[in-house]
Amino acid sequence: MLIAALALSAPLFAADAPEFTPEAQIRPRIEWSTGRDGVSGSGDSLMISQRSRLGGSLSFEGISARLVLQDIRAWGTEGNTLTDFNADNLDVHVASLAWKPADDLTITVGRQEITFNEHRLIGNVNWAQQARAFDAARVQYTGDTLFAEAFGSMLYEGDQVDTQTLDSTLWAGRGGFRSGANEANLTAVYEHMGEADMDRATIGVYAKGATGILSGRVEGYGQFGSAGDASIGAWMVGVSGTVAPDASFKPKITLWYDHLSGDSDMADDKVAAFNTLYATNHKFYGQIDMANFGVAGASDGRGLQDIALKLAAAPSDKVTANLDAHAFLASANQGGDTSIAQEVDLWSNVKITKGLGFGVGAAAWLPSYSADADFWAWSQLNARL
Repeated sequence: MLIAALALSAPLFAADAPEFTPEAQIRPRIEWSTGRDGVSGSGDSLMISQRSRLGGSLSFEGISARLVLQDIRAWGTEGNTLTDFNADNLDVHVASLAWKPADDLTITVGRQEITFNEHRLIGNVNWAQQARAFDAARVQYTGDTLFAEAFGSMLYEGDQVDTQTLDSTLWAGRGGFRSGANEANLTAVYEHMGEADMDRATIGVYAKGATGILSGRVEGYGQFGSAGDASIGAWMVGVSGTVAPDASFKPKITLWYDHLSGDSDMADDKVAAFNTLYATNHKFYGQIDMANFGVAGASDGRGLQDIALKLAAAPSDKVTANLDAHAFLASANQGGDTSIAQEVDLWSNVKITKGLGFGVGAAAWLPSYSADADFWAWSQLNARL
């Protein structure tokens, strides 16, 4: 009788039981570069890095908890795994609790990935093995055509890290219209950096649309605030247009232009160079990551102009190929030539099986200034279960 009762009640317990969805990822990548420093033969490097993630989500009656642990390492950095087994780079990448009080409303609290506007100002930087997550509280509303979201994040808690330092926080929100491939929104981001004595607001608009074989995007943002005794006044605009002819290999041709304002006088009391905040810059300013980080943009305050032609194709359902050509110029003249460099990026991704992909790519940086060319190549496996 007891066995029969348990058998009859099992479906009831199963129906009321929380649902668990596991997730795992292994992503080893080999990279070679000439140093990305403009000096031939001085910093050639070859390394293999690896992302290893394991976690899952537990959902029950509109509430879900997600936990993802990750280990990020370069092969061979421990030297001897018999004596060094501390997992120095083991971390919690996601630890969040989400509640859906209504079908169109979600509240998420904890460590989580957040992206805004194709990763332009807020991104998860998925290319980096460690990626980015925020300790944040987030509210999202998604209606039939209207949407809105806002979050607040603690970037640095001085009382917990060093009682002699001040807190830093990030607040952001956006809202607007979304229908299929069409979207328009107003975006605002506010940062308070206590130790740096900086308050910066970034406000702008983002829009994208598609009809037939044509699609495009336009966006613009202004930055205002103060950093110490200096005032902040900067801006950026971005526009792109794509034509995707109806062909079996799914070609795409994109013209692309980004303009980040620069500062012609870094010694005065005005900050005129646009800061890309928490963007996935690897997605926008060349894959070799030199234009924004190395010689312009945030690195030296000259700002950046990016004129690009992007070609893409999918010769089969399992293969994609991309070729990007960039011409980079400084936005502000600090006494030299505004031409920075040309860059060519070539890469391809192959879907081997449902959960396994393979990617390979290369990039060339051809500077306009007195420096040597730089080259970079990579290959990776990406298993997601």
